[in-house]
Amino acid sequence: MSAVSAIYARKQIEHAVALPDKAPLYEMVGLTPDTAHDPKVMVPIGAYLELMETVAASEWPDVQFHMKTSASMRCDEFGLFGLAFKTAPTIQQGLQRVCQYIRLHNQVSEFTAEQQDNRYMWAMKGPDPVRLGLALSHEAALATTLTLCREATGRDIYPQHVQFRHARDGLIGPVVEHFGLTPEFGADSDAMFFCVDQVAQPSVVGDSAIWAYMTQQLDLAMAEVVAPEQSLEAQVISEVAKLLSGGVPQLSEVSARMGLGERTLQRRLSERGKTFQALVDEARQKLARQLVIGSPYSLVEIAFLTGFSEQSVFSRAFKRWAGQSPRAFRKAAQGEVLGLPQT
Repeated sequence: MSAVSAIYARKQIEHAVALPDKAPLYEMVGLTPDTAHDPKVMVPIGAYLELMETVAASEWPDVQFHMKTSASMRCDEFGLFGLAFKTAPTIQQGLQRVCQYIRLHNQVSEFTAEQQDNRYMWAMKGPDPVRLGLALSHEAALATTLTLCREATGRDIYPQHVQFRHARDGLIGPVVEHFGLTPEFGADSDAMFFCVDQVAQPSVVGDSAIWAYMTQQLDLAMAEVVAPEQSLEAQVISEVAKLLSGGVPQLSEVSARMGLGERTLQRRLSERGKTFQALVDEARQKLARQLVIGSPYSLVEIAFLTGFSEQSVFSRAFKRWAGQSPRAFRKAAQGEVLGLPQT
């Protein structure tokens, strides 16, 4: 079940100033004031979104609680996860760790960090913002990241640009104040953009040795959150699929996301008669079939999303997998859905 850390729910409740009786809010997310302080306790995403919308309704149209919550976040409240961010030598290295270990606190969204020319992009991949709770949650997620960057560097860092996929109703003054600019709404992604020099800034307490130790501890913590009922092969395929839009991932990258050493993962796959490359191929094949049949993406876009640099290479691989071209495969599948005769 998709869930987020209790820390997010607790802080939203604390800043629900228009709702002085907190008991119903804690009950809504299945927490008590005591359990809400444990960052390892998880809250189902449905209950969390209901909480967000309930608090938002109490403040509408001037919704402020989620920005107050984001501004109040501190690295130490996230346990090992936050300490690893705080002790990273630079903000860029801290953000890379967030991408790698976010599942410890957020099983709903993923984050990516990459340099684009002279800008550094921090992007979130989450559910489509089809309800207010998701829209506010996405705003809070980026705002919280910015707060942690400010704490780690001891500086008032401001992004060059902020954008969200959702359209925004209500007043946005608190959002503008937190980010230091007016975000773009209705964009094609949820992201913040920084100058490269900003993310290269050293952390106030950055320490390579402590950071390395924290990373080792996070690897152990990650091993505990991997669903035990999911086979090792299924886990690898799932992780590969998540990374394909950035190109075909390396074994080291996938093993790190799974909380395993590279050699350990390789050995366990070998014991099962599997190879990493074969599972990568299977992940690309499964994702390609899903996108060809069930998405509106063009074949060029699908080629990119499955880790191919050119559509022609993707088409040849798909024909090898499915016995027909992706265009023919999509046409046949659409005909079956519509109940049309095949010709």
